Amino acid sequence: RSERQALPVVLSVTMLDKLARMLRGANGASAGEEPVHRHLAMAVLLVETARADFADQGEERDVMRRALVDALGLNPDEAAELVDSAFSHSREAVSLHGFLDTLNRELDADGKRQLLEWLWRVAFADGRVDPQEEARVRQLAELLFLPHSEFVRMRLKVEAEQAAREQD
Repeated sequence: RSERQALPVVLSVTMLDKLARMLRGANGASAGEEPVHRHLAMAVLLVETARADFADQGEERDVMRRALVDALGLNPDEAAELVDSAFSHSREAVSLHGFLDTLNRELDADGKRQLLEWLWRVAFADGRVDPQEEARVRQLAELLFLPHSEFVRMRLKVEAEQAAREQD
């Protein structure tokens, strides 16, 4: 009797697994979704940080473009286009899951730390970090599976650089 009861459960799990695989593409994206490019995913997280304080993002946009040029080797026009696209994707996104999933699969620990540093640079772009920006950076660091010590270390690093620039 216990074998009969176990059999439907196994079949149900197998059927659900097949259905889940069918609904996801080979890359893990949901049916009908395009896979997210790593550069776009990075830019969307930068945008999310900039939008966290609901203030004008002019200075933050400049920092984002510079980061994309310096770190990804894009030319200024490509970086500006990527930032514009990221703002559009950020406004339309229901969830950041697809972006975070891409980054967690494709970035190693060093890449995630570099991204965290960029997030802090965006947060500090206007000379101060609002509580909403700090909360967003903290949330994104956690979702990227970075330890809290990295969150603090990167903040202190960027904050010190910001203070040195202001003294010059």
